[in-house]
Amino acid sequence: MKILMNFSDYTHTPERMEQNTYGGLGYYRIVKPSEQIKGHDVKLVGKEIKDFGTTLEEQWDNIFKEYDAYWTNYFCDDVAGAMIIYQARKHGKKLILDIDDNYFDIPESNLLYERFQSGKRERAMMTTILSFADIITTSTFPLKERLDEHFQLVQKLEKKIVVIPNLNDIKDWDFEPIEKDPKKIVIGYSGSNSHHDDLALVLPAVHKIMQKYDNVYFEMIGILDKKNAPVVFKNWDMKLLDRVAMVGATPTFKEYPEWLSQRAWDIGIAPLVDTKFTRCKSSIKWLEYSMFKIPTCASRVYPYFIDVGGRKTIEDGKTGLLCRKDDWFKNLERLVIDKDLRIKLGQNAYEHVKENWQYKDSSITKVIGAMLETK
Repeated sequence: MKILMNFSDYTHTPERMEQNTYGGLGYYRIVKPSEQIKGHDVKLVGKEIKDFGTTLEEQWDNIFKEYDAYWTNYFCDDVAGAMIIYQARKHGKKLILDIDDNYFDIPESNLLYERFQSGKRERAMMTTILSFADIITTSTFPLKERLDEHFQLVQKLEKKIVVIPNLNDIKDWDFEPIEKDPKKIVIGYSGSNSHHDDLALVLPAVHKIMQKYDNVYFEMIGILDKKNAPVVFKNWDMKLLDRVAMVGATPTFKEYPEWLSQRAWDIGIAPLVDTKFTRCKSSIKWLEYSMFKIPTCASRVYPYFIDVGGRKTIEDGKTGLLCRKDDWFKNLERLVIDKDLRIKLGQNAYEHVKENWQYKDSSITKVIGAMLETK
């Protein structure tokens, strides 16, 4: 079988467009799965998808003449969607679409809410296009259940939905971590701008910790910019903001592992408000922090404390610390004052991810192989 796999997030930044590369979405949901496919002819593309023709009709006619399956991220473009579906059906080829977030239950405070709330055009187009996919791939079992619920109750459809979990490839993280400053304790958080509620959950505890310990610093990647920072930190002691750093995210994923290795973080946090939306997420932050032996303090919600396909996520006190809403200060303080605990949790998490969360040791190749054989 000839399979064309297309990471569509090359359009998200000018740097990705110029370099024809991907962000985290493309890396975890298209690039890494493409590497697990055995016994088939796989071609991975980004913006080369435009090179198959000068018109939409020519482009997708040529693609489905040459390839037996097209696999990409979900999208909402009705014109492209109609042509892709038409040409796939005309040539009798497979359309495989991936979706890695619960767009049915987005909180009102989330930046995506206006685009995907019930009744919005983008939501309608996304679900309609997904309904024509031969196979839908997704990242977690709760998200699969939510998709099943939608298609069965709303669209009266039984869809083939396959879980391909986000795992780790240790060779992509093979960078020497920077030496930490023994006079500082740095709490780090890497997150997109859709995580404002999650940040709000943990900020009071971070504020309290920084008030109590003047050697504690807080660094955030990607989640805030100078425009909304004054609102987020409006209740803080202004003197503490000298110890807060807001750092822009890397424009492409390829720079991210090395860049994260150069963050002198003593503690990594992974807060999640417990909602239908967040229960469909995966444990990526813990996997990534663990590659550099950064101990993780995470919310006790689905991505971080429920086993995934027989793999243990965070074991509280062994490979990280789990926090209910009122536990954040207590657990952060434990890590701030106990260097040995930080080292133990970071080392344990690294070994656990290395031994149990690697793509090469997983059953994903078999899962994808069986999926591709589906009639």
